[in-house]
Amino acid sequence: MQKNQDKEAIQRLVQANGLHEIFGPDVIGAMELRVYEDREIICAMGYQLDGLYVLAAGKLKIYTLLPNGKTMLLRFSRPSAMIGDVEWMAKHPVKNNVEAVGECSLLFISRELILEKEAENAAFLWFMIQNLSHKLYTLGNASAVNLLYPVENRFASYLLSLFAAENSLQQTEELRTSTLTETAEMLGTSYRHLNRIISRMIQDGVLQRQKGRLIILNEERLREMAGNHLYV
Repeated sequence: MQKNQDKEAIQRLVQANGLHEIFGPDVIGAMELRVYEDREIICAMGYQLDGLYVLAAGKLKIYTLLPNGKTMLLRFSRPSAMIGDVEWMAKHPVKNNVEAVGECSLLFISRELILEKEAENAAFLWFMIQNLSHKLYTLGNASAVNLLYPVENRFASYLLSLFAAENSLQQTEELRTSTLTETAEMLGTSYRHLNRIISRMIQDGVLQRQKGRLIILNEERLREMAGNHLYV
């Protein structure tokens, strides 16, 4: 993780995400830019956060560790998702792991500054309510998918959630097969079973395996399999 106070870079990210309409100038001026590499952990279960993060560029994967040692995928987050809003007021320890998917840029704001400058700012409070509402909704959705759907449907949801842009899958997307063991763990299955599912999807023309990568060929069929339930 790299920290910097590049005011111009911060201002560009603030403007690009409409954050100037949410945070006051004093808070924007004190923001710290933190850049994370692919698969780097932003925060892990048990961490005690000292502020809030706003995802300004990139994508995050949020998952939890179960008492039996298994992992469960909860959602993928995109700008302008907030990290730490569930924990900050009561100083709860972090509940889930948050990991970068590709390079991610986050704006960090200290807890003290938020309490001093934004506690009575209606725009900020509304922004926080929207984020909390979305997290509550996606938690219920992810729980239903993980508990009730077969692995094949969960994997389709995973692929769409991982690659879906704001508009559509205009470009062919790919997934390295070297990450499939981790993906299987996230979806509560074994690598062997997931590999069998992938083989069926390749036979059905939904995916293609090419040079260690999986390429989505049939987005429409993938959406049918996912049943419009995504981890987002």
